[in-house]
Amino acid sequence: MKLRTVLNELACTEWRVGKEELLDEDVLLTPEYGTNIPPEARLLRMARLSDFQEGSARPAERHIMLVLAGKEIPEGLRVGGAFVVVAARQNYEDFRAAFLDLPAKAAVLELRRDRMFDAFLSSYDLNQFARRSSAVLGNPVIITNADLRLLASAGDFPEDAKDVQQVLSQGYLTEEVNSSLEVDGTLPAVRHARHAVISNVERYGRHWVTSIIYYHHLEMGRYDVLEKDRPITGFDLELVDYAGRLAGVMIDRLGAAGERVGAGSSVLHDLVEGSFVNEQTMRAQLLMTHLPVDVSYVLLVVTGQRNADKDYHARIGTMAARSLRNCLWCARENCLVVLTSIGRNDAAGYDDYARAQRRLSVNKAFITMLENNELSAFASEPFDDLSKCPGRFQEARDLAEAIRDPEPGRCYYFWEHRFAALASASGSPDKLEMLLDKRVVAMADYDREHGTAYLQTAIMSVRHPGSPADAAQALNVHRNTYFYRVNKVRELFLLDLKDGDDRLALSFSASIMEGMGR
Repeated sequence: MKLRTVLNELACTEWRVGKEELLDEDVLLTPEYGTNIPPEARLLRMARLSDFQEGSARPAERHIMLVLAGKEIPEGLRVGGAFVVVAARQNYEDFRAAFLDLPAKAAVLELRRDRMFDAFLSSYDLNQFARRSSAVLGNPVIITNADLRLLASAGDFPEDAKDVQQVLSQGYLTEEVNSSLEVDGTLPAVRHARHAVISNVERYGRHWVTSIIYYHHLEMGRYDVLEKDRPITGFDLELVDYAGRLAGVMIDRLGAAGERVGAGSSVLHDLVEGSFVNEQTMRAQLLMTHLPVDVSYVLLVVTGQRNADKDYHARIGTMAARSLRNCLWCARENCLVVLTSIGRNDAAGYDDYARAQRRLSVNKAFITMLENNELSAFASEPFDDLSKCPGRFQEARDLAEAIRDPEPGRCYYFWEHRFAALASASGSPDKLEMLLDKRVVAMADYDREHGTAYLQTAIMSVRHPGSPADAAQALNVHRNTYFYRVNKVRELFLLDLKDGDDRLALSFSASIMEGMGR
């Protein structure tokens, strides 16, 4: 048991320690001072203030001396070494009796720690762990990540606790609640002490225990307990800390810690999944990120190594964030997803395509990052309504599927490969066949069988309207050859390249066939 836990359990109102790190020491509680002390623990002994002041109370090696000063610690009392001077409301005899009762309570704490560890081992996800750890603690719990996203909750929360009910319904801790914990000093106290703290301010007539989840020295979220069904003791604080450490392991494994810990933005994850309960919650969480609102965006899917895992894409995400400011990212098992702003459309027409290309292709840091890591990026259509993120994510994925051999260091745009992406997304060959003008299909089959280039000639006629010379130059043939082929297209395949409808059918079908790889 931690020394801090002993002081909390003995209801010490104040303490002064010789060394701050003593509070995190594991202490052994036994009236037998001659007992063998395990190497990982210190033996805790008691003394009166008078013995401490006279110098007769001296801790032996690997002992800590607990000194009761009375109801207040004398002003100016100097404490050093392995001494802890405390103040409490009890007299010395009652305080000592409570101290001697601690070994039995410590045994109960150890039993509950074992139960908490069993809850961890038997849980497949955070929701299971929340339910089982709540049962061990005997009170409701809430687990959030570093982005204030609700990861799990368990227990019966009171109906009149409006802030809690809002978190449970919306899936995020509100900025108002988080700010109140900052203002009343709870969060600063927890961060300073690095252990669970009972809030001094009651919300809805109840106390909360706030514990910050640390893993590998990173702040990954919070494990909060509401004092509702049973009183929270000093032992519970140690148990809450232990539960928080176990939750940190699970959060790390799941990659759910949030962008502040390098695991990707929880907000973007929920945008892509379409899991925000309403627009108000979505906007409230976006305002807490560095992403501009009420502008246009593009959503990128970034791919690289085959069979790369989520950890790989998380590392790429941190690089993308450095090269693309004002963006959010989240790592998935098979790709990195990035949401970036491209500014506001102030033109009379539609300049989002041009602004998106300036934002991405002209960004040397971003393109260099792609090149150096053999990555390719696939950009969705621009959009200004973030509720469309799920659809735009699917667009970018379809584009990535359509580009069979992407070039490393290149960014592909949906609007430039729209038909290829459409072909890739349609899936069923029968549906794709319905989109094709069979005259164009026959032309392509004829070219493959006879080694001719009628389809390519027809495409160049559409790409260079009214300019036979440019079309012939693009084909690298003489103008007479070009005119000959155009006439043969009309003769053999009944396609008039001067007719607007035939030109549209040709362009559309050829683009779909290219996406199909035909």
